[in-house]
Amino acid sequence: MGQMQVERLLPFVAQWGVWVLAVAGIAAALGTVRLGRGGRFLIPARWPARIASLLLACVSLVCALGLCLLLGPLQPVLAQVRYLGSISNHPARELDFRAVADDAPHRLSELRGRVVVLNLWATWCGPCLHELPAMDRIARDHAERDLAVVTLSTERREHLKAFAEKHPVATLNVYAADAGWLDVRGRPMTVVIDRDGVVREVLIGARSYEELSQALERWLKPDV
Repeated sequence: MGQMQVERLLPFVAQWGVWVLAVAGIAAALGTVRLGRGGRFLIPARWPARIASLLLACVSLVCALGLCLLLGPLQPVLAQVRYLGSISNHPARELDFRAVADDAPHRLSELRGRVVVLNLWATWCGPCLHELPAMDRIARDHAERDLAVVTLSTERREHLKAFAEKHPVATLNVYAADAGWLDVRGRPMTVVIDRDGVVREVLIGARSYEELSQALERWLKPDV
């Protein structure tokens, strides 16, 4: 559950994290200086002010460490999140894949005219396995509403076929050597594409049936 919450915060962190930490860190540092003005080593004379100054110094240090993480080890992850945000409200590029069941070739453009839920997943991904029943239920419940649910993995067909035999789903279960413009490190990730082939929603991390239904409802309406 904790991992899912972190994943959902990633778009905000990618967009605003550096700014929030920088402003908070500078504000805390200025507060420390103001409290300690006139004191030796910026240490206030009175204990209440000393405690407040210590807390502000800790906040400043935490913000500095956070900035180091965002601009260092987490930078590649956040760059991918920003990329995913950039594809919203733009036409989905072509994508080729093959059905796990019979190895028949398919293309994303074949589904134009239907609302598409394109879910990137993997059998080794715990949150993906947790989300898969919801994807299956979405596919079954909305089958008559021009909805296509595509579950795409970049794993070997033999492995995916064996998994599907034990865990059958009503989705268009497909695989590809790579997922092209959708091939990012994180799993699961879901893209909602409208009837005109435009990406409308990008959902990072596992979602419940209720959350998926809510994200879809607007685009499943006949007049949209």
